[in-house]
Amino acid sequence: MRTTALWFRAIMASAAIAAFAATATQSQAAELEKPVAGKQVRFEKGFWSAVPQVRDGKVSQCVLVARRSRAGRSGDVGTNLSLAIGRGAGFAIGIRDDGISPEHVLDDQAEIILDEGRAFSAVGFDVASAAFAMHPGDAAAVLADLDKAATLRLRSDGAGIDTGTIKLELPGEALDWLKQCGKIFDIAIDRPTAPDAPDLPAPRPRSAKIAPAQPTPAGPPGIEDKQKISGWDASELRARDGAVVVCLIRRRYVTGSEKDARQLGTFLMVSRAKGLTMMLKDSSLDLAAGKPIEATLMAGSRPFTGFSSAAISKDEIGLYPQHGTALALALEDGGRFDFKSKVVGLEFPVQSGVIAWLRACSRRHGFGIEPASP
Repeated sequence: MRTTALWFRAIMASAAIAAFAATATQSQAAELEKPVAGKQVRFEKGFWSAVPQVRDGKVSQCVLVARRSRAGRSGDVGTNLSLAIGRGAGFAIGIRDDGISPEHVLDDQAEIILDEGRAFSAVGFDVASAAFAMHPGDAAAVLADLDKAATLRLRSDGAGIDTGTIKLELPGEALDWLKQCGKIFDIAIDRPTAPDAPDLPAPRPRSAKIAPAQPTPAGPPGIEDKQKISGWDASELRARDGAVVVCLIRRRYVTGSEKDARQLGTFLMVSRAKGLTMMLKDSSLDLAAGKPIEATLMAGSRPFTGFSSAAISKDEIGLYPQHGTALALALEDGGRFDFKSKVVGLEFPVQSGVIAWLRACSRRHGFGIEPASP
């Protein structure tokens, strides 16, 4: 099963033109000309380089790239800044440098900020081991405002990225080339259009650190606020003090249309207290709560052994890994898991983006896949 990162690497591959972007210190001024598949164009002002990239005989994306400087954890970092209109994500802004974590991240609360005043909600995602990109919810507005913007800032708490202020130095003819290229090759700016590209979640405003926290009939505060991630329901659960303490993502299944149809479910959660844990639900079970369950777990084609399991209720089973990071990697790389015990056997897919969203959600709220130290 392809991961989110593999898909976005294919459709937002700024690395393909990084070399000529980084060495374009003496560029010739280019008049706005009709973009041609595979033909590179350079713009003297700002040293931007552009090309309609070809994949499988078809232009997959139109890309502008320039060498810029951004804020890093230990000082300024040289980065390849890219503006792209591609079939896998629509319009996106990306950075590529050695300061970016290789982890898979899907942050639905990222931000694109122009001139430190106009902020646009965006989805942030890893493109490769050293590249990260953002797709704004309002792509048309960002493209329009770029025409007069002097600076850019990309912020994703979920990925641990805040570029600080980046000088754009983007000439109007370069931005016009990008827009024209997208229209000529019929590439949408607001959504993925590649046949097999995964859907992007809707960008959301940044969560408040503290918010009203009233329990609901459905469960703890926040559980009814759902975001779709690869077909799963994702929620941020809050404690009584209003702080987010659990990142929860789940998917339910029903076998049949009868009132007593069997109900199944997969729940993955990261909490400040326990790190990453997993719960399986099967309404056909009749278990004794608290009783340990001996079981095996396969992630993809590989066995996963570092875990224990026990009944949480009569129809729910909890899985507790010794190391949450190991389970996250196993589920992320395997694509499916197969839980087998004497009482039940359950097999479900874990779609691309699920673990990546959990990783981003927990990080932006200050806890991680591993439980906090006592």
